Amino acid sequence: MATAKRSEILDYAGLSNLEILISDIDKLVSLPDVYYRLESLIERPDSTLEDFARVLEAEPDLCARLLSLANSAFYSFPSSIETIDKAVQIIGIRQIRELVLATSVIKAFNQMPLGMVNMKLFWEHSVAVGVLAKSIGQYCHLSQPERFYVSGLLHDLGRLIFYIKMPGLMHDLLIQREAQEAFLYVLEQQALGYSHAEAGGYLLKNWRVPDSIYEPVLYHHDTQNSTEYGHVTAAVHIADAWVNKQQLGSSGERFEVPINPFALETLNIEVYEMDVIWELAEEDIKSVFQKFMPQ
Repeated sequence: MATAKRSEILDYAGLSNLEILISDIDKLVSLPDVYYRLESLIERPDSTLEDFARVLEAEPDLCARLLSLANSAFYSFPSSIETIDKAVQIIGIRQIRELVLATSVIKAFNQMPLGMVNMKLFWEHSVAVGVLAKSIGQYCHLSQPERFYVSGLLHDLGRLIFYIKMPGLMHDLLIQREAQEAFLYVLEQQALGYSHAEAGGYLLKNWRVPDSIYEPVLYHHDTQNSTEYGHVTAAVHIADAWVNKQQLGSSGERFEVPINPFALETLNIEVYEMDVIWELAEEDIKSVFQKFMPQ
């Protein structure tokens, strides 16, 4: 394992090698064509809702998951959404695209060999962060809080990259985490010169997902560096810390990560208000996890 760790650090340590890591993982995991077909339609001014529905209807499994989520507590629509046409009309084209991104990433990474990761716990943590980030956006009366969800869901994507491409290093860092009672993202930074946040953010950027999604992923441990989407980044950061505190699922962090005061200031909220927001989000988290995750 020590030899594997040395080899992995030589291959991928340093920001100059982060590009190599992203290129290597991109050969193993990529977004499906349906995502880019939707993106192409969004860029065309003459696209109709029927165009989007036709693209989605060619993917029955994806449609089933989208309709399941559309009818969950995540949206809380007063009546049932039974067709993909109605889902596109009510939820909106960009929201549908983001949900396609989320479901596609979950499906792709669940097919990868990730022996040292409990994927149920990983996605339980990730879904909770996504839903709580959305709830924070709602509580703060920010526009379109649903868009916070996908960044929250994918915030630890880079850690899956590390587990796939650097299992020897991650094995040692998990042991080190326990021995030193250290934060895993800090140990990643010390070993590689970057953390899972940069890895996940740059993979999403490489996949050409919108800045509004990848920037919060990239900076969720460095909220002050987020320029265009500071409110989303702050909400994801706070949600991540709070879900870790509640010990709901796990992506690898073992100890309670403190909330950056800058994030609280960005959203103009106090820590004590998180108890209220958490209470509002808790049932939604359970509902969305049951609806969203592959069985």
